[in-house]
Amino acid sequence: MNKDQIRNVLNLIFMIVAVVGVVIYLTDDKTKGIIVILIAMCFKMAEASMRMFNK
Repeated sequence: MNKDQIRNVLNLIFMIVAVVGVVIYLTDDKTKGIIVILIAMCFKMAEASMRMFNK
């Protein structure tokens, strides 16, 4: 996989996990939802780091 494909996969994972986190936050336990959203943000930070440092 090249870098663009890895970034696209990381973005896809981020979007899916973030939506799941919001659903959990709104329907179930707010603490669990926040934790899931923070995990999603880790994927986004990894993708953004690749974009910034791998030019």
